[in-house]
Amino acid sequence: MKIFTRLDENITEKIRIYNVKSLYFRFAAFLSHTGDSWLWCGALFLIWIFSSGNLQRLTAFWGGSIAVTAAVIFLLKRVIHRRRPEGSWGELYRKYDPHSFPSGHAVRAGLILALAFSTFSFPLTAIFLLWALAMIFSRVVTGVHYFFDITAGFLLGILIGIGWIKLQPFLFDSFAFLFDRSQWLELIRNI
Repeated sequence: MKIFTRLDENITEKIRIYNVKSLYFRFAAFLSHTGDSWLWCGALFLIWIFSSGNLQRLTAFWGGSIAVTAAVIFLLKRVIHRRRPEGSWGELYRKYDPHSFPSGHAVRAGLILALAFSTFSFPLTAIFLLWALAMIFSRVVTGVHYFFDITAGFLLGILIGIGWIKLQPFLFDSFAFLFDRSQWLELIRNI
């Protein structure tokens, strides 16, 4: 296990940037925030409010998948209990989520990438892939994760995404009212 940890620390050290004022670090910090769950859920919620039909169903599905997965990963990190690398950037992450394995951002990136591949076609899927890889590497560059945190998280996110995709027809059939606001009025009338 020590060899694994040492290898992880060595790879991380080669990727990480300590100069928080450098342009590369600032760009990495920006990229890092593009993977925040509140940002994704908030943007999807806004799209959901102003959409209808299939787009409304998809944004509700994506948002629900991201939110539930984020909660599960937060609990998993509490069980595994691996501390984040030492550093000063990412105070919010360090304060409210001091554990690093697996990277929640990397899990989210894998999940979103799987959802994107099941929803869109090329070239949009290529954009999602480039974003996902850049964003998860930014987590190491900024010092809030080790390299194996993002690697394991990304793979786990893809697997979770495939699971959500397999559940999608069941969820749409069994809980249609959660994904389609037009059914809410009917539910309210029947109460």
